[in-house]
Amino acid sequence: MAKRYYWLKLKEDFFEQKIIKKLRRIAGGDTYTIIYLKLQLLAMKNDGKLFFEYVEKDFANELALELDEDVENVEGTLFFLEKNKLLEVISQEEYFLPEVLKAVGSESASTQRVREFREREKQKELLQCNTNVIQGNKMQQLCSVEKEIEKEIEKDHDNNIINNINIIKELFEKFGINFSEKHREVVNDLLKKNSLDFLIKHFTQQYEILSKNPAVKNVPAVFSKHLFAGTCEVKNSEILEKEKAIEEKKENEMTEEKQENDTLEIFNSLPLDKQNEIEDILLKKSKNPNELIKIKREMPFIYYKMISKQIRKILESEKLIL
Repeated sequence: MAKRYYWLKLKEDFFEQKIIKKLRRIAGGDTYTIIYLKLQLLAMKNDGKLFFEYVEKDFANELALELDEDVENVEGTLFFLEKNKLLEVISQEEYFLPEVLKAVGSESASTQRVREFREREKQKELLQCNTNVIQGNKMQQLCSVEKEIEKEIEKDHDNNIINNINIIKELFEKFGINFSEKHREVVNDLLKKNSLDFLIKHFTQQYEILSKNPAVKNVPAVFSKHLFAGTCEVKNSEILEKEKAIEEKKENEMTEEKQENDTLEIFNSLPLDKQNEIEDILLKKSKNPNELIKIKREMPFIYYKMISKQIRKILESEKLIL
């Protein structure tokens, strides 16, 4: 499959957006902003999605490992993004950054090479044109290189679309599906909104689901019906698994919230000197104690939520909590 290059198109007013200003003004906000941009770079090849692969004990720790960032900063970033609807939780394993789809560009490796070559040729032509005008004072020699380059780039873009459609066509033929003109039109529209890799993965998954369903007698026909209607075939088992995962997540969140509230209630009931002693221990263990102090000063609620698990471990070790 042809290699593709992706890039993140940062809007000119990115740092002027109110939500980004709000992010940068909180303690550690500049670090959180960098982490947010790193997350977008990580998600741009997957249509804005991030996946938890259970390499670490939780999503924040896994991202911290992948991004080479401190887990405390990653947790703070995720908390802010989710609260401000810049991060959507699809399931326990899947997360979505909605702004990524608006800011991603891509091109194939061959397109990049052609573009770079034509840019060099353009510079040569412009230099030659300027030399001719100076030497011969022939003002009538107006260079039309830029227009020609634009035409060539548009032509190359069209060729890229055609190549992608042909790749999908080969995939459909492998599935035993007759790739009609209607198929071509629908696929062409889908390629304008989705990456080639995403569509191949989606179509392959759909074909496998239909092939394993004994109730489906004509897989190509049902596949095409779904394609034209813009619908999908799903596994009941997958729905049940997702529902079960959602319920488990809710239960875990409720358990964690109760545990967190119980921990902080016991912590707040301790003498002030003991509270300060525990916090001093945690600050000494932290890689970014100054940032934690700032968060405590500016957002005490978030601060105590962030350290509640560490507080609980200390309370358990000292037999202050069961």
